[in-house]
Amino acid sequence: MTDLLHHYADYGLWAGTRFVERLMHEPDEVLDRAVGGSFPTLRATLLHIRDAENTWWGRLTGTPTAWPAVPERSLDTVPPVLQRFHAVVKGMGPDALHAIVSYADLKGRTHRQSAWQMVLHCINHGTQHRGQLITQMRLLGLGEVPANDLVVYQRTLTTGIS
Repeated sequence: MTDLLHHYADYGLWAGTRFVERLMHEPDEVLDRAVGGSFPTLRATLLHIRDAENTWWGRLTGTPTAWPAVPERSLDTVPPVLQRFHAVVKGMGPDALHAIVSYADLKGRTHRQSAWQMVLHCINHGTQHRGQLITQMRLLGLGEVPANDLVVYQRTLTTGIS
């Protein structure tokens, strides 16, 4: 299971980074144009992914975090948070992944679950919202929409082509 979760963490970082790199080329008027979805804009959706990964990082490490992760709304604030979550997961061995973690959700309710379940949820959550980014980008008529599929990431490992 450790290898699988580390692989999934690599995928999450790869996928998230692709969207940041692509969307950094868009002007603010495009990033902030309301198109609908769970979050109304490209920027809001990407910053939600950032803030959620920051929160799950804090829960896994026992570190208090703020929402939002940082007050800045620049897309360049996203990669450091994605990289930090990735580094924590990659540093977790079997014992840490199977450990039961107690944490409070954003409403203050206490939960207890295995760290591996928290990791899996966080990466899956990012995948859900990256799918929404794809829809938003298409609704805005943007080209060069990044592929988000796990299989595309896995093919890059064998072919080196992304």
